[in-house]
Amino acid sequence: MANVMAGLGQLLGQLQYVPQHLVHVGAHEGQEMPYYRAVGIPQVTLVEPIPALAARLRAEHPDATVVECACGPGPGREQLHVMQRTNLSTLAAPRRGDQVAEVLDVEVRRLDDIAPTADAAVIDAQGLELEVLSAAPWESLRLVVVETCTVDDPTMASPYDAVVGAVTARRFAEVERWVRDYDWLNRWARGRGQPRRGGEVRDVVFYRGAR
Repeated sequence: MANVMAGLGQLLGQLQYVPQHLVHVGAHEGQEMPYYRAVGIPQVTLVEPIPALAARLRAEHPDATVVECACGPGPGREQLHVMQRTNLSTLAAPRRGDQVAEVLDVEVRRLDDIAPTADAAVIDAQGLELEVLSAAPWESLRLVVVETCTVDDPTMASPYDAVVGAVTARRFAEVERWVRDYDWLNRWARGRGQPRRGGEVRDVVFYRGAR
C-alpha cells in the first residue's frame, strides 16, 4: 500500500514551510518517519497505544519521542480494540466485519498535554479523529493532517465534512487531500465479501499561515 506521506515534501515546498515539531497520533510502525526526516523536521513525537509497537518505535527511531498512549478529549483509561491489521486498531466500538484480535486497557491523554508546542499534527485515530482534534494544541499548530472518510464507517475514520467544519472553524484552510478508494481499503481491512459503497478515505491537509 502506497504511503500517503510521499507527497509531503512537495506540499511543504509549495507552502514554503517546514514544521519544527510534528506529533503523529497513531504512529503504528513509524512508516512515515523517512518522509519526516527527508523534509528536515527536527522534532518528532510518535503517539502509539499498542505496547509492542511503541517498544518497536523506541528501538527503531531513537531520534523521536515515543509516547505510549491513545489520545482523546480528556485523560483516563479506555479499551483499545486491536485489529488483526494493527494499524486499524481503535478505541471506537467494533463494527460488523471488524477483525478484533485482542482488547487492551490503555492510557488516554489529551494531545495538547502530550505535545503542547507542536506546530504540525498527523492524526490517524480510526474513527476518533474529531475527539483527538477537540484537545489539540491549536495555539501552536499551523499544519494538520487528518484521516477522514466520505462513507459512514465509525471505525475507519471520522466523516470528511465534520472534520473540515471543525478544522476550518479554527481558521485553517484545506490545501491538499491524499485519496484512497474506500471499497479497496474496506476489503483489505475486513476481507472479501464487503458490500461496495463507493466513496473515499481522504487524508486531508489543513494549513494556517503565519499570524
